[in-house]
Amino acid sequence: MNWSHWFERWEAMQSAYLPQRQRRFDLMFRLPNFPHDAPLRILDLGCGPGSVTFAALRHYPNARVVAVDADPVLLAMGKALADQRISGSARQRDSVASVQSVEFVLADLRDGAGWAADGEFDLVVSATALHWLTEAHLAKVYRRVFRALKPGGAFFNADHIAADDPAMQAHYRDLLHAWQRANFDAGAEDWDGFWRGFEAALAQDGIPAQREAVTYWEGTDDGLPRQFHLDTLRACGFADVAVHWQDLGEVLVGARKPL
Repeated sequence: MNWSHWFERWEAMQSAYLPQRQRRFDLMFRLPNFPHDAPLRILDLGCGPGSVTFAALRHYPNARVVAVDADPVLLAMGKALADQRISGSARQRDSVASVQSVEFVLADLRDGAGWAADGEFDLVVSATALHWLTEAHLAKVYRRVFRALKPGGAFFNADHIAADDPAMQAHYRDLLHAWQRANFDAGAEDWDGFWRGFEAALAQDGIPAQREAVTYWEGTDDGLPRQFHLDTLRACGFADVAVHWQDLGEVLVGARKPL
């Protein structure tokens, strides 16, 4: 199985849906301003095949990352890609040496257990994942993130976050869909096309393609309103809650656990 090929297709497909995707990843790791060589503990929520996890290790090569997702197929890709890179060429090993410091964990974020110990992490990140949750479950996750962080630790969530005004959000949605359609008209692969190809490749290699995570969805493509995120983070005890980047309904929200 050529996992690098499928990861690259995943990255290209996701970038066709999400404006400035790499920009938001970069900001997640530059805004906390940790030293480049710091031995950080990082938690990646809704990690998929490891897009943010591998970006974290490029920024902080001495970090250790716990990467959590409910989709066993995407986790299998992340694990296989890490193994493949470790056993690859010397040049490849040098560029991703710290993938040995990744633990991929199959867990449902709604359970609130099994994915983080209290006071364990310097940084918690998530990208395009938490909009899958209801208000109640997202508030629960935010409380759990607060407990998981060390004092002074930071949290960043890059996701679909709706405008507080429904009319403005409808306009955002229309503009985003027009941008996405232009990408697909230009030949970009869409979600369904990626999964058809990926599952066919898995079957050809005799790898089960059971996607239990399809039952995980309970949210909205728009995400919850911006003010909900800000108010809920503050209610959890976070300080310095702020929107650091926004492109229409795509937002990077950050917060810090007080010392």
